[in-house]
Amino acid sequence: MKERVISGIIIAVVLIAAWFFLINTIVFDIFFAILGAAACFELTRCIGLPNKFMQGVAIVFSFAWIMGMVYPSVCPISAVAVLYVIFLALMTVTNYPDIKFEHLAGTVYASIIIPSAFAMAPIIADLYKTFTFLDRMECKFFIWYVVSSALFTDMFAQLSGMAFGKHKVTPKLSPKKTWEGCIGGVVVVFFLNLLWYFLYVKFFATQPFGLPLWFYCLLSPFMSIASMFGDLIASLIKRNYDIKDYSKLIPGHGGIMDRFDSVIMVLPMFYALISLYGSVVA
Repeated sequence: MKERVISGIIIAVVLIAAWFFLINTIVFDIFFAILGAAACFELTRCIGLPNKFMQGVAIVFSFAWIMGMVYPSVCPISAVAVLYVIFLALMTVTNYPDIKFEHLAGTVYASIIIPSAFAMAPIIADLYKTFTFLDRMECKFFIWYVVSSALFTDMFAQLSGMAFGKHKVTPKLSPKKTWEGCIGGVVVVFFLNLLWYFLYVKFFATQPFGLPLWFYCLLSPFMSIASMFGDLIASLIKRNYDIKDYSKLIPGHGGIMDRFDSVIMVLPMFYALISLYGSVVA
């Protein structure tokens, strides 16, 4: 527990420092690209990908994929992705039966789908360049809103479940998750998000927010529910391969996938909902 608390404090300090000083800089983009590459390493190891060269290429590509999504005019990532998928297919065929279809599918998931989720963080931070009703400071608030929704939902769902939990959500997949815990996480985070909103508007915002308060209130339950599904999907993969943690990278917490599994689902959900709002309503 001591190890877990110390690691948690360090993670919090790093994330808050990144939020204050690095958003809208290339360092922020590289930070999330590194997280995506680390998650790719953990997942390819989890699925037992036997070819180290294929694993190394997948890790490098996952980093490049995120940077290409963030800087599409600089990096022709679509063309690179086509060559990468062909490479994976050739490696699978020429190394059968050592490399099986499940290795191919798992590597695609690890090096494209998961990194795409991490890429949403710098893309969300730059949404003010796409939608004129947003400004840079509100997009900066988006990052706080999304990451805190994911992490605090996980925390308060666990605490609520320990205090009141009786009815299991998925007994075989995640035995400790209860409906009471899930509801507690959603409710507490809803009020936390209201608190963040009013504090940010009072002390940090440089102009009135482009998104109305009612939309932030509507978003909050979606963010919490998405974070729980992210956690469940990560648990499903671990159950499938019979492992406890994805790695030991973060003492007391496991790996990047163990700590940021909920964020991985929330980032794309938030981006999709904001983009729909911007396209239809604004």
